[in-house]
Amino acid sequence: MIGTERWHWIQNQGSRRTHSPVHRLLDQGAPSRLVHVLVAGRVRVVYTDEGGNEVLVAVRGPGDLLGEYAQRDRGAHSASVWTLEACTTSVLTAAAFEGFIQREQLSDALQRYMLGKARQVGERVWRAANLQSEQRLAQFFLEVVNADPGAAEPTVPMGQQLIADSLGIARRTVTALLTQWKEHGLVRTKPSLVTILDLPALTRRAHLR
Repeated sequence: MIGTERWHWIQNQGSRRTHSPVHRLLDQGAPSRLVHVLVAGRVRVVYTDEGGNEVLVAVRGPGDLLGEYAQRDRGAHSASVWTLEACTTSVLTAAAFEGFIQREQLSDALQRYMLGKARQVGERVWRAANLQSEQRLAQFFLEVVNADPGAAEPTVPMGQQLIADSLGIARRTVTALLTQWKEHGLVRTKPSLVTILDLPALTRRAHLR
């Protein structure tokens, strides 16, 4: 949305940090005046209720911003962000981020970006209410893969329980579907990692009616 030159510039304005897998980058409910520019790696954004139950909000990857909502409204983070794999971020103060947005006249672009994120929440709710488990799993895998289209190979760096929790379905359902997909040559599984072997076939299953 802002072009390669601007994207590289904003990366270089922050403090580079590396994060291990399963690391919490942002804490729901905590005040923060920092914005993370996601340079490498993928993360999951989750909302947690008072009982400790998590609901997946989104999967983000290189090219995304984290924490810009709290920066814009000067409020607390509305969700937590956990790394799915090793990640690199560039962390900017609120002043540095806002200065860049104003100087480059990017307020409209930022608003479009944030509205696009908001619309994705509605799409996720619709899928949960209307699609069968196999469609939802396939579409979720595509979402995770597409969060980092420049990766060397299409992978989902998640274990089966985390996948099930993210979709709100039973783990046995995920296990059964992955077993079926492996038999058809769609995926290869390891602990905490699913490699997509046949992306076109997975895409077809994502759109079955």
